This record gives sequence, C-alpha cells and structure tokens, in this order.
Amino acid sequence: MKTTQKKYGIVTHYMVHNHGAVLQLTALIRTLKKKGIEASALQFEKSYDFMGHAVRAKYEISIKSVGIYIKYLMSEGFRKTWYNFRKSRTLSHFKKETGIIGPYYTDAKDLNGVIIGSDEVFALHSGPTPVFYGHAAPSKKVFAYAGCFGPTTYKDVVELHCKAFVEGGLQAMCGISVRDENSREVVEKLTGISPKLVCDPVLLYGYEEEIAKMEKPIKDNYLLIYAYDGRMDTPEEVVAIKNYAKIHGLKTLSPGFYHPWVDINANVDPVNLLGYFKYASAVITDTFHGSVMSIITDVSIAVRTRDSNHFKLYNLLAEYGLEDRIVTSWDKLDTVLNLPIDFNYVHEQVKARRADSMAYLDEMIAKEV
Repeated sequence: MKTTQKKYGIVTHYMVHNHGAVLQLTALIRTLKKKGIEASALQFEKSYDFMGHAVRAKYEISIKSVGIYIKYLMSEGFRKTWYNFRKSRTLSHFKKETGIIGPYYTDAKDLNGVIIGSDEVFALHSGPTPVFYGHAAPSKKVFAYAGCFGPTTYKDVVELHCKAFVEGGLQAMCGISVRDENSREVVEKLTGISPKLVCDPVLLYGYEEEIAKMEKPIKDNYLLIYAYDGRMDTPEEVVAIKNYAKIHGLKTLSPGFYHPWVDINANVDPVNLLGYFKYASAVITDTFHGSVMSIITDVSIAVRTRDSNHFKLYNLLAEYGLEDRIVTSWDKLDTVLNLPIDFNYVHEQVKARRADSMAYLDEMIAKEV
C-alpha cells in the first residue's frame, strides 16, 4: 500500500526583501523534504498596525504606494533603486522556481502540521499578526521551530497590550522552540513553559552539498560586506572598512544589499549567495544570517551588533565561541579580523546543536495531536 506523503505549512516572513529570510525558509523546506515531508510557506496578511498608516502603504503594493516609491527614487538615486528592483526580481524568480511559497493559509487543506518559524515571527514591532502565534492555523498540530521575538521584550508585549494575545497562541501550540535567550525568557514569563533552544534552519540544514559545488564568483580576492541598505554607510564605518581592504589588497563586495561606496554590488539569489561567503577573505556583517552564513562557510568574521539585534546576535556568537568577533569600535576592526577562529570547536558545536535541534523536530513530527 502506498503511503500518503505528509504535507506541512510553514508560517514565516516569506515576502521580505531579504536573502536571509528566504534562505532559512528554503533550509527548513529542504530539511523536511529529506524526511519525506512536502512543505511550503503559507501566505497571510501581515499586520503593520504599530507602524502607522503611512508606512503601511510601503508594504502593501497599490496606488497608495506610488508616492512612497517616487520619494525613494528621488532620495536614494537611480542606482540604488535599480539594484533593489533587480534584487526583488531575483528573489521573486527564486521563490517561483523553487516552489517554496504555498497557498493562502485559510485555503490550505489536509495539512499534517503547521510550523511557526523560523525568524522573527514573534516580534511585535510592526504589528500583531495572529497566525504568527498559531491563531487560526489550518491544522490541529501547530508547533514553533526556532521562533524569535527579535527586539521585542516581555515588557514590550505587556505595554503593547498583547500579553493575552501572544500568551494564548503560544499556550495552544503542541511544542515551542526558540533560537535565542531573549525569546526563551519571554516565552517562559508569558507561559511558564521552558521552550527548547534550537539552531536556525540554515545551521540545521547546512547547505553542505550546495556549498561544496560552488566556485569562486569573481577572480579578485575580496572583503565581503553584508549589511542592510543604509547601514555601514556612515563615514566612520566606510573609512574603517575601506582602509582594512586597502591594507590587505582586497576588493570590497556587497552581495544582497546596496552600498554606494563598495567596489562591487552583486545581485545574487539566496543559495548562490553562500558561494560569495565561502570564497571571501573575510566578512563584515551586522546581521544574524550574515553571521550564520559565515559560520557554515568557515570564513573569518567581524560583527557589529545593533540595538535592534544585539540579543539574538550575541546569543548566536556565544553558542559557537565567537563572542570575540564583535566589533565594539571601528578602530578595532583589524584586531578582530586578525584573531584566529577555532573552526574545529565551531564544527563540534554545529554538529551537537544540529543533532539536538533535529531531535526536537523529529519529536514534533512524530507527535500525535
């Protein structure tokens, strides 16, 4: 008798203009595929209620958005606008070609389970999105994998009058796992449940087969900068980074985000982005997934944390013995990048945390609800 393939829906940030978010979604889907499970992201309407009506129009493409994008073109210039237009097309093409986006969540039928996560699905800075907390999810089995509150603290949840809303959704899940200590603390304070601490899907899946086949993307040696548009663009940051590159005879290259001062702004899909990390002489980043990609490609890294991501970034680096990669001031950049990394220890931690996280995922898949 032929066994019916299990089907899962994933609730995460699938529409963001961000390679890391798409990479983690793809990683979770490919991990589930190896377990014989067909999975895709469920579509939904994200709440932007806490950002105001004017900002909301930016994310909801309509006639209301035209003015915002005209202002963007006028303030940011043609090159940055054109780069981000091409980036949007690259990400859209990747999602279409890989089939990682599924139906609208209320149209999803016969799902064996719904996974909430990964990424900042529990964060409240944009607004309260019910399905992020499992509300009205189209399955009896709903559990969180590597969920994250991002910059949202327990105090924020209370002051935003969302305590009952968030707590109720978490309590109804059959399992909760998070990817950082702040998120674990918030869950514990809200529910009394001690959630499992697991690794991000990119670390869980590892992309080892894909990375092994990748070739160097450009002939020159280069310093890779992975930071959101508008970050690492201050005079102090630019001077420090360019001086390091010049001293070490490196090109400056930014894949995935536009920076007007770098030598090369590369437009690349989320998986092939890993090749740029693999062959970089060093990486400078201020993002969670920039750090994760550096870890799985064994590259020297310097990390600048921000108020919005310090919780999760410090926790990530500490897990792999990389706290000394944090750049506290830009005059320390050379010092940080010259520090050796014990990659054997990093590999041991990746292996152990991957096994522990996979055990949680297997437990949730096998769980009867």
